[in-house]
Amino acid sequence: MAYVSLDRRQQGFTIIELAIVTVIVGLLAGLAVPTYLGYLDKARITRCIAEIRYISRAIDSYKTAYDIYPNTLADAGAGDIVDPWGNPYEYLNIAALTLPGNGGGNGNGGGNGNGGGNSGAWQWILPNEAYAAAGGNASRGTPRKDRFLHPINSDYDLYSMGKDGESVEPLTARKSHDDIIRANDGSFVGLAAEF
Repeated sequence: MAYVSLDRRQQGFTIIELAIVTVIVGLLAGLAVPTYLGYLDKARITRCIAEIRYISRAIDSYKTAYDIYPNTLADAGAGDIVDPWGNPYEYLNIAALTLPGNGGGNGNGGGNGNGGGNSGAWQWILPNEAYAAAGGNASRGTPRKDRFLHPINSDYDLYSMGKDGESVEPLTARKSHDDIIRANDGSFVGLAAEF
């Protein structure tokens, strides 16, 4: 009889037992992986918010030192910083943008009211036409806009294009929902969908 019990110990697991264990391990992995990936996304967003605040401090330091905002992030010493998804941060110096006209942004087309073409009458300007890059920059940019299509900052835009690496001007567009933005002149830094 001792011989029979010795054989039972050497048999090992049956196929059914192995299948049950495999299903249990699969279920645990199916629950753990999405939770882990969600944690990684939150960690990347938190890192991005911290980096945007750091870059904002560098830009503000540049403004304090030179009395103008930098034209690029490289001018502020933050040009080589990339977001957690491997994309460079986007920056637009809104303070350097001017309205069309004779420098004053008065909307009268540069005329003085005496033969300037419109005799000083108010001229409506479309939002996309209202901003032109100053200083001869090759790239034209327009400020990021909220749901009412108003610019979200008055000094400069600084943001990450987020997980999908795509973005458009208005924050209400689907491509912009995952962007990490700086808004209200720095009083808000976070997901565009939460602004």
